[in-house]
Amino acid sequence: MRQHSESPRHRTRQLCRQVWFAAALGLAILTSCEQPPAPPATRPSVSPVTPEKISTTIRFTDVTTETGIDWTVRNGQEAGHLAILETLGAGCAIFDYDQDGRLDLCLLGGGQYDATPAATPLPLALYRQLAPWKFTAVQQPAGMAAARHYNHGALTADYDNDGFPDLLVTGYGGMQLFRNLGDGTFADVTATCGLESDHLWSTAAAWGDLNADGMLDLFVGHYVDWSFANNPQCKSVVNSSRRVCGPTDFQGLPSRAFLSQADGSFRDASAELGLDLEGKTLGVVLADFNDDRLPEIYVANDAVPNQMFQRQADGVYRDIALVSGVALGETGESDGSMGVDVGDLDGDGRLDLWVANFEDQSFAMYRNLGQNQFLHVSRAMGIAAVGRLAVGFGTVIFDADGDSWPDIFCANGHVQIERPRDQLAQSPFLFVNSDGKRFRNVAAEVGGYLGETHLGRGVACGDLDGNGSLDLVITHTNGRTAVLRNDTPIQNWLAVRLTGRDSCRDAVGAQVTVRNGTRQQVQAVKGGGSYLSTSDRTLWFGLGQSSAVDSVDVRWPGGSHTRHEHVRITETLLIEESPRAANQ
Repeated sequence: MRQHSESPRHRTRQLCRQVWFAAALGLAILTSCEQPPAPPATRPSVSPVTPEKISTTIRFTDVTTETGIDWTVRNGQEAGHLAILETLGAGCAIFDYDQDGRLDLCLLGGGQYDATPAATPLPLALYRQLAPWKFTAVQQPAGMAAARHYNHGALTADYDNDGFPDLLVTGYGGMQLFRNLGDGTFADVTATCGLESDHLWSTAAAWGDLNADGMLDLFVGHYVDWSFANNPQCKSVVNSSRRVCGPTDFQGLPSRAFLSQADGSFRDASAELGLDLEGKTLGVVLADFNDDRLPEIYVANDAVPNQMFQRQADGVYRDIALVSGVALGETGESDGSMGVDVGDLDGDGRLDLWVANFEDQSFAMYRNLGQNQFLHVSRAMGIAAVGRLAVGFGTVIFDADGDSWPDIFCANGHVQIERPRDQLAQSPFLFVNSDGKRFRNVAAEVGGYLGETHLGRGVACGDLDGNGSLDLVITHTNGRTAVLRNDTPIQNWLAVRLTGRDSCRDAVGAQVTVRNGTRQQVQAVKGGGSYLSTSDRTLWFGLGQSSAVDSVDVRWPGGSHTRHEHVRITETLLIEESPRAANQ
């Protein structure tokens, strides 16, 4: 999250910077694309540039009180330890845990400290939706209240292919896996499934089929080696007062990859897959970026280069982030990266990357040029116009206004808790996409919650009331979780939900192309994304003024293809993969 002028990896970062500039310059010449901006000669101004005034029909209403949801993520700040542990916060998940057709919510509690001192967990919450915008807490009868660790991430997936989504909780000291029993209850299977041996500080994670056997595997990112035994006294450069130590004051931790054994258990295959490399992970997203039907794993790291792991012919993964142009920021240095998402932002049919970063850094939009090459286009696309004051966390790419072009929401909030409080809370961003050519932040114009400041952390989206628009759930550090209803007038839309057969049931890695007239939209069923949170995996397509869909094409990770033509709109299209045996 924080970067400082001196780093244990200074020489490595300098080398990375030189390689990055050489690669970016050559790529720009070859592709005739816009060149990445040169590093500024002086420290860039953090004063936001006033964007041009544009009108928007987007409206979000804070309906938290009427939903019955009353939940706060705590970080133990009141103990006065000024520990880096307190800066991360916790996420949330939107999923239909009981398969009754209504989306439910999982919210995490975070943690606190005991007198030892030691980090201790706070409980989890499970809110079942009874009717539109009416929720009730059911974590106690569902068996999900007790948390093993100071908790951060809520990652849902049907890892055992039984039709009911399960829940992985990451945190300081280890993970916790809740298996959905299908009767409204969950069982803690951490000890029996093979995940209990990982005691590192786990943060972001992603479910996906890492070895192409049709079962969901698990990639887990870890943060740094902080502990009370390794808790240095860091001083502010401004007034020499004690401050929260940053990530450059600690060693990063290796990632882990757990392969499914098809019996509900996992084995640690990190080394054999080449995925045990060190990072300082806060965000992970898994998707097929190069159309080879194999997943790439993008890892957003804090103050060290980001990683993109690509599967090779021998099944081993290799980090291609530096040569692909997605390891570093626009100045050729490592960003403090948190939230991450993927989407076809410019309408060319390829999945682009979006990364929320720390202050004094541009939030990163990487345009996918094909053939494993990306270009940093934040300045050209208008992202830099918001200035560099924000510290970005949870972020989602979604079509907020239904015009068929994906927009971007980002929750912001500072981490340096020794600062005055008015510098901690920050306004969120809502970047509206203008035909894939330019983005504008309209948060202030939308107003309400979006016009206020918050200590934002996790973000998840989904159509909570089933009315054809995507709503938002946002967590805050030491503040009440917010539920925002999307009241934007949207007429034409289509939702698509996939069920794999040869592929994993959640169809992670599948891509859907919706065509109407000359317009095509591409979305992916991804693993991970946002920040410590999980959105509903239903793919939602705004259709703008189009009242019909010509075709819906599904490219399954297992190798098959499905096409539906002349599809009815304003409803959810359920598509099931045909097993290979049925086509033989």
